[in-house]
Amino acid sequence: MKTAKLLTIAASFTLGLAMTGVNTAYGSDDSQNDEIDDTDRVVEIDGEDAAGGEDLLEVETSDVRLPSARHGQRLTIPAKVFKPKLAKTAGRAPAVLMMHGSGGLTKMPGKKQKQMSQDPCSPQLEDQYERWGEELAQRGYVVLMPSSYSARGFCDMHVDKERIPDTFDERPEAILSRLYDMDVAARYLCEMDEVDCDRMGVMGFSHGATMAMLALHWQMDHALDHYRKHSPDREEIDFEMPDLPGKPPRFKVGIAYYPGCGTDGFLPRETDDGADIRNKYFPSSDLYVLHASKDDLARICTVDSSVKDATGEREIQSAQVAAERGVDDNYHIEVYPDAGHGFDSDEKEINEPGNPSAAAHARKLALQQLYTHLN
Repeated sequence: MKTAKLLTIAASFTLGLAMTGVNTAYGSDDSQNDEIDDTDRVVEIDGEDAAGGEDLLEVETSDVRLPSARHGQRLTIPAKVFKPKLAKTAGRAPAVLMMHGSGGLTKMPGKKQKQMSQDPCSPQLEDQYERWGEELAQRGYVVLMPSSYSARGFCDMHVDKERIPDTFDERPEAILSRLYDMDVAARYLCEMDEVDCDRMGVMGFSHGATMAMLALHWQMDHALDHYRKHSPDREEIDFEMPDLPGKPPRFKVGIAYYPGCGTDGFLPRETDDGADIRNKYFPSSDLYVLHASKDDLARICTVDSSVKDATGEREIQSAQVAAERGVDDNYHIEVYPDAGHGFDSDEKEINEPGNPSAAAHARKLALQQLYTHLN
């Protein structure tokens, strides 16, 4: 059976057309978005303003440690929390779990810190995460950011390679290990007194965006079991791969900035009609992928013709699963032309062509979808 979306995917892959119902190129008519732009409004909690005006006194930040007893590898994961401090009591707040990219959550330590502290990284967040934590907390969200790398004794996958442990130095290991980080972080966030567990979203950047996509994957238990039994890379994994414990909290929405959709061998990429549907990627809640036409990582994420050599297996798989199950396709992608990986970062941090208008549009879309799904 082929739905209209599946037929549209086939057409867009062959003819370079945009998918029906999905904006795959920035610059199209945005009048609809303008009519429903709630991004500058405060987040409402239980009918009351949760932030803004006189209600928000300040944004509180704190450092927490996610317990090793609940982590699949028995690691203690440091994390940063942002939350709004309000002038009057409100109900439990919506929340966002934020997953950092391959540059790490915090900055590399200075020489003086290396001599005086046992912590592997600076306590200072990368600017990107500081900005997002502050903004989301000002809007009424509680934000939790686990630090996967400092938990393992290094800070940055690119400039701190010598300190990366054997259990994390292979690309599949980084994916698998962070599944356990994400699991313990989601449970911790859900159990915070200030958080409404029924209104949680997940957001990530680059490698963290890949993790955000996996946080929504409909067949995670099967994916782990299938990888253990069938992956040719499993001999390279220097740790046990236990199942994720129990039923995890459910995210209502995911925001993925420029992910790598291949997931380094963790999920099959087959799109044949006869392939096991359980091996195909499908987000259990609405997922919004924000990508760039000049980013090689976009190839497997989208069929959009503006991306060179696009194959779009994840977009195709999601449409196939939706068609077979007779449900809506939750996979949405926006591809920004003339933008590259990290297009939303500060100019000094951009390692491929940036695009300020794309960054502004992506921010607006992300805030709109968080507001729509969590409030």
